[in-house]
Amino acid sequence: MRKKILRGILVGLAAVAAAAALDALHAFRGLEWKSWDARMRLFADPARHDPNIVLVLIDEYSLDLYRKQDATLSWPWPRVVYSYLVRYLKAGGAAACFFDFTLSDYSTRGGADDDKVLAQAAAEAGNVFIPLALSTDEKESDEAAIPGLRRHALRQDAPARSRETFRSVTLPIPVYMDAARGIPNVRVLPDDDGIFRRLPLSYSFRDLVLPSAALALAGAAAPASVPTDEAGNMIIRFWGPRDTYKSYTIASLLNSWAQIQDGRTPQLPPSDFKGKTVLVGLSAVGLFDLKSSPLSAVIPGAEIQAAALDTLLHESYFRPAGRLATFALALLFAVAAGLAVTHIRKSALVAAAFVLFLILPAGAASAAFAGGVWLDFVFPEAGVLLSLIGASVLNYSIEGRERRFIKGVFSHYLSPAVIERLIDDPKLVRLGGEQREITSFFSDVAGFTSISEHLAPADLVRLLNEYLSEMTDLILDAGGTLDKYEGDAIVAFWNAPLDVPGHALRACRTALACGRRLAAIRAGLEARYGHALRMRIGLNTGPAVVGNMGSGRRFDYTAMGDTVNLAARLESAGKQYGVSLLAGEATVAAAGEAILAREADIIRVVGKAQPVRIFELLGERAEAAAADLERHRLYGEALALFRGRDWPNARDAFEALGADPLARIYAERSRLFLEAGPPPDWDGVVDLKSK
Repeated sequence: MRKKILRGILVGLAAVAAAAALDALHAFRGLEWKSWDARMRLFADPARHDPNIVLVLIDEYSLDLYRKQDATLSWPWPRVVYSYLVRYLKAGGAAACFFDFTLSDYSTRGGADDDKVLAQAAAEAGNVFIPLALSTDEKESDEAAIPGLRRHALRQDAPARSRETFRSVTLPIPVYMDAARGIPNVRVLPDDDGIFRRLPLSYSFRDLVLPSAALALAGAAAPASVPTDEAGNMIIRFWGPRDTYKSYTIASLLNSWAQIQDGRTPQLPPSDFKGKTVLVGLSAVGLFDLKSSPLSAVIPGAEIQAAALDTLLHESYFRPAGRLATFALALLFAVAAGLAVTHIRKSALVAAAFVLFLILPAGAASAAFAGGVWLDFVFPEAGVLLSLIGASVLNYSIEGRERRFIKGVFSHYLSPAVIERLIDDPKLVRLGGEQREITSFFSDVAGFTSISEHLAPADLVRLLNEYLSEMTDLILDAGGTLDKYEGDAIVAFWNAPLDVPGHALRACRTALACGRRLAAIRAGLEARYGHALRMRIGLNTGPAVVGNMGSGRRFDYTAMGDTVNLAARLESAGKQYGVSLLAGEATVAAAGEAILAREADIIRVVGKAQPVRIFELLGERAEAAAADLERHRLYGEALALFRGRDWPNARDAFEALGADPLARIYAERSRLFLEAGPPPDWDGVVDLKSK
């Protein structure tokens, strides 16, 4: 036991060490991002987004509409167009208007005053944010305009600052810097797989700290501290896929403003935007601002900014789990997995352990997500998987040798269920038994002595092996335990050593299947060996002693008792009654209505005083034809006449059934009783004189 515990712990430690080495080489980074995206999809809840954050999109429809109306309105648009949008939003009482694209070049449309018109509208609105773009590249910046950034800069203790060093900046033209309420950074980089999952809220540029769009738009509502990852990024919570935030085409707003100017009812009343933060973005394919989020392969860049602002305003943050916590969890799971598999022998339980322990990291990561924590999934999962595989390999190499030896020795003699039980509990490999309820099965080949006299020994062995193989496969596949072969006879039972629910029904179905299978191969056997095989089967259900019987040097796993003996007598009695399948009353009662059976007789076997009813199994009731069910009914009525001593009518009823072995027996009994009468002590019981 101590060796197993130590082995399990060492396997877990080695697995975590290997996984940690791979993690340090960033082998899991791409998979971890994908697993995070899966968690984001799993817990998505679009209804929880902030309805006061909306998008106005410059889409294909708007571009086509204005290009068709006026050639001067082909892209890029005159800045006066944006001034109409700003005035419309100001009239509606919008809280803020953010342009998610830079205005770093002077307008080439609309005349010299084009930029001034927009700047004036922005200054009057007092809530317009026009971005800059920071870069880590060393390139020229408008040095003269940089001092003007100071009034838009943040304090040095601004939250979630990027760890990167930015060397240059692309600024709006000076007229916008003076008119805008804020000049945030709009340039955000995705993860290496091109998906946006995080962004910094502030950036260091020279001696200034500049805000992101989300932080600038949050303004006074922005919290003092925000959890970040190692690079200083805030992890964005995406409540849903594309279009989670309500969006409008810019054409619909511009058209509404034109209608207001003409004194008409606007398509969209400006009041719809009261108190809302409006992000103006680009969604037309040719404008190159389509990005990817964890929930959408294609999404306007403005919607990334909207999700970041939503995360910040409502403090729906994700806090990265520390490396130490992640390592500790991976170690716990991996060691537990190693210990569990090291102590498990059954393959099914090993498979269950694989499933359980592979689910644990996923469950922990999901629970952490629900609690607002990014807990790595792939690193702990890799540690668990390596631990499970390592422990399984060691089990196979160390303990598997003994298992393989036992299976190799006994596989030809015992059922797989018995072998597994011997492997799992070696104490069973000793003398002794237990009392269990079983269904016992005896079968024999009719006239086998005569067949054996006419076949050469080699042919007899081949015939017997073919027949026994076919029947044995059916028994074992149905959960039966093979007891022994006695020449052409097969002895088996159900419900030992393992519990078999519905064992009587299984035994009945197997017996019927054996009859069908023999009928299917009979012609082939006759063609090869010159003899047509027919079999008889006896079934009985009841208590028996089951276990290893014999001597200390040699024993068999077998069943003993009256239940087994009666099954053997019933197999033999089949010859007397002219039927191939007889079962005791307890078996038929336990099998229930699923089996179509008819009473064959009431018998008293040699050595027993208590009579028993025996039944012929006809087939499965669900598969019986209407004609068979009718014959079954007529037989039952005839038997009732016989038991009621109505000999004339019983004789006629049985004779009407034609070439039916049981019907002929009862017709003859009825005729004899009609002529001479039954014995004075007749009680309907037949004494079987032979075993």
